[in-house]
Amino acid sequence: MKMVKPRLLHLLHSLNPGGAERLAVQMGQAFAGDFKVSVVCLDEPGLWADELRRRGIPVHCLYRQSGLDISSAVKLAQYCRRHQVDIIHAHQCTPWFYAALSRLVYSPPRLLLEEHGRFFPEVMSRKRIFFNRILIRHLTHRFVAVSEDVKNRLVRYEGLDQTQIEVIYNGVVPDIQLDAAERNQLRRSFGTGAEDFLVGTAGRFDRIKNLPMLLKSIAAAREKISSVRGLLIGNGPAFEQIKRLRDDLGLSDTVVMPGHRDDARKLIQCMDLFVLSSFSEGTSMALLEAIAAGVPVAVTGVGGNPEVVISGLTGWVVASDSVQDLKNAVVEAAFHPEKARQFSDFGRRRFDEKFTLEKMLCGYRRIYSEMMN
Repeated sequence: MKMVKPRLLHLLHSLNPGGAERLAVQMGQAFAGDFKVSVVCLDEPGLWADELRRRGIPVHCLYRQSGLDISSAVKLAQYCRRHQVDIIHAHQCTPWFYAALSRLVYSPPRLLLEEHGRFFPEVMSRKRIFFNRILIRHLTHRFVAVSEDVKNRLVRYEGLDQTQIEVIYNGVVPDIQLDAAERNQLRRSFGTGAEDFLVGTAGRFDRIKNLPMLLKSIAAAREKISSVRGLLIGNGPAFEQIKRLRDDLGLSDTVVMPGHRDDARKLIQCMDLFVLSSFSEGTSMALLEAIAAGVPVAVTGVGGNPEVVISGLTGWVVASDSVQDLKNAVVEAAFHPEKARQFSDFGRRRFDEKFTLEKMLCGYRRIYSEMMN
């Protein structure tokens, strides 16, 4: 007799490029053998929706209206009833809120919250905390944070019980290593020679990423080392603002901004130093990919960054919004390549211990099994 697969639904804002979205895509594909997987987007399908559909994973959109849209919770409940969903995996707090409300209409699905990161700055809402404590958390079966910092913020700003939250770090699969010839060719395509020191980042261009700090640090480092260049990969609402700042700093010829690139993981390997200058982070996928590729890293000491990068051992950890500190890290990495190489070697060993995709998937596979039982 043929076994019926349990039905797993990933709920998120959209499938536009981002860390949480990429995880949802990867997890959907990874668990498609064990579950009948589908994805529901609250706001819009996004750029990656077709990729999942081509792989046989349906993507549905609720097209949520602005403000509190109770109809979205009703539509989600109707979708879950129609497709007999067993588990809702809600990525981030707004999808979690609507998933919990949907269980008031159709209660059978078990609900998991995975919180990837937090807003900056955080806003305390006692009304939200009260509502979560009396209702939303009681409609939820499991809680996961991607770092200890995110866990602590869920307790403080969402009113959750610390003992109920499990930390599962994000994980990635290391990309195929570029050979020297291909790496040099890619660098040349961005105007970067073998003698240049390429500082870069990859991700969504958003205020929370504090890309002005990175640009200003590159400009300051170039006063000491003229061979420092920049590569900022990605797109988002702050793209034009960052581009204007780049030009105002006189970096238009030395900092390349190619926009969104499907080969971003490959381009990260072209960097001599990967930088994450964010005001707040969960567990950055791009950071993990850089570490897995053996690229030295420098990060701000915020969110989950210090849980991934150990200062003075696996990379540079600098104060948030300190252009001077980040400039010093860039200069030190450029002047002392042997130290940077030692950091990247230790970082790769730690990556293999804590941040592989398989380790992450094992954690969620266990949770799904416990929820079903």
